[in-house]
Amino acid sequence: MSSEAQGLLRALGIRRGDVVSVVGAGGKTTLVYALAPEAAAQGWRVVVTSTTHMGTLPRERTGPVLFESEQDVRTALPGALVERGFATVLGRRLREDKLQGIAPESVDALAPLADLVLVEADGARQRSLKLPAEHEPVVPRSSTLVVVLAGLDVLGAPLDEEKVHRLERVRAAVGPGVERVDEDALVAALACAEGYPARVPAGARALLLLNKTESAAAWAAAERLAPRLIGSYSRVAAGSLRSGSVRLLGSAAP
Repeated sequence: MSSEAQGLLRALGIRRGDVVSVVGAGGKTTLVYALAPEAAAQGWRVVVTSTTHMGTLPRERTGPVLFESEQDVRTALPGALVERGFATVLGRRLREDKLQGIAPESVDALAPLADLVLVEADGARQRSLKLPAEHEPVVPRSSTLVVVLAGLDVLGAPLDEEKVHRLERVRAAVGPGVERVDEDALVAALACAEGYPARVPAGARALLLLNKTESAAAWAAAERLAPRLIGSYSRVAAGSLRSGSVRLLGSAAP
């Protein structure tokens, strides 16, 4: 167990050559756009993309944005990567505030052109806990690491749609009579055999990141939760993406 904050790449065990699919709830977009400049600063060529939808973001966060509907992305990508070391690839503009992602097969085709591909592969409507529906998440076959996010601000909150996405699935996982999200309920949801652990491609690593760990009480909860979730995930980390402080709490024996 580490007691010191680490860089995101190191804390999450991300390696050069990885295709990282980010799923779950509570900070996916923030995570991919924190990882991209960190990896680019190490000289890696980084592609950020989505297999669902993304909102519009300022260019200083996204780097150059390439749309499959507007150009030959494979031809344009090398030049775009020169500018910042990372670029965003999406499908098309749906409206001013909503952009469509790309097919998972397109992610597979982009992977050889970059040193790191970061994929936002799920949606959660800005909530902090989710269990996926049958058609979710949209994880490319080339994924080598799946990062599952959950926001610890959900602890103690009512088990309702304010902080929970796919509420009916979470209720089924935690069992009857649960009205608030306590640690037992969070473990039941995140370790659910029909949930995210079952959606990791064969051969890929699975990591859980407990985001929004921003108080002494939240850190104490994260320390208690980590050993209960090792096994469902190969690594468990916690921290605050808002402040950029993340550390590894535990990992499965090699």
